[in-house]
Amino acid sequence: MRQDLLVAAAELIATHDSIESISLRAVARRAGVSPTAVYRHFDDHLDLLGQAVDYCWANFRDAMQAGKDSSNDPFVAFHNTGVNYIDFAMQHRGQYRVLFSNCLDIGLQRAQSAGEAFDILVSLIAAVLASNDDHRDPVDVAMQTHTWIHGIVDLLGGNPDMPSPDPLTMLDRLGEALRLVPTAE
Repeated sequence: MRQDLLVAAAELIATHDSIESISLRAVARRAGVSPTAVYRHFDDHLDLLGQAVDYCWANFRDAMQAGKDSSNDPFVAFHNTGVNYIDFAMQHRGQYRVLFSNCLDIGLQRAQSAGEAFDILVSLIAAVLASNDDHRDPVDVAMQTHTWIHGIVDLLGGNPDMPSPDPLTMLDRLGEALRLVPTAE
């Protein structure tokens, strides 16, 4: 039931502009439980919403980690992490909106998982750069990479009828443009 409530809250956060418009009653109704059931799992309205945001970040972080763990080759792991990023965004549009498009101010600290997700990308970029003997700042390159992938996702999700290359082709072009592919020997 707890996970159902988190999913319901995340879905409502993704479609509302203020926390005031997301009541405990609305979350309970969406999850198919009574409003009093919410209090068995959460202290109050803000606790529920904050944990729903944390839930979304943890799911995104886990998708990123699965990509990183998919290979010992940093180039393959980087590619797979990019694929997982795009897949997460397209398959969990509501959760992705909670993270990057519809950030309600609920007065809580940023989820630990948010920093961990970005750290995964930075560590992958650092490994790729080291493999290429490239001395650029991995944080700077990770920010460029995140911005580029977020743009791919935004175009695909927001303009599905727009003619565009396959997302994997766009991801490959990102790697080439940012020099995140193996250098020729």
